[in-house]
Amino acid sequence: MNEETNQPMTPLDSMVSQDSIQVLKAAIPYFSGKSQQVLSIYAKMLELSNTISIFSHPQPEMTMMSSSQEAVQPVDMLNDIRKYATGPIRDSIDQILFALNTIQLLQMYQENPETQEVTP
Repeated sequence: MNEETNQPMTPLDSMVSQDSIQVLKAAIPYFSGKSQQVLSIYAKMLELSNTISIFSHPQPEMTMMSSSQEAVQPVDMLNDIRKYATGPIRDSIDQILFALNTIQLLQMYQENPETQEVTP
């Protein structure tokens, strides 16, 4: 039996993709080629319509970060994006996060000279 690995849905996907659209998308592989094409386009058009509707009436989930009074840190954004990434993209994000963490540690080390070892 194959285990399914479910990717979490982004907040935007959760808002634009209703259960009925998900069911339609899950059924697409069981139709013939031309029907698959038509149903795929139809599902995406429904999502596009929902997206346009959402941005006509902004949702709190979509505006909370952009309207925040404090600056969003790149590390926080990358950690959030990483939840939805797989494969090479996730590896790239991990490398960027490692580099940013290393830079931060070096900056802390340079700003606190009293933590440096004194050699006789």
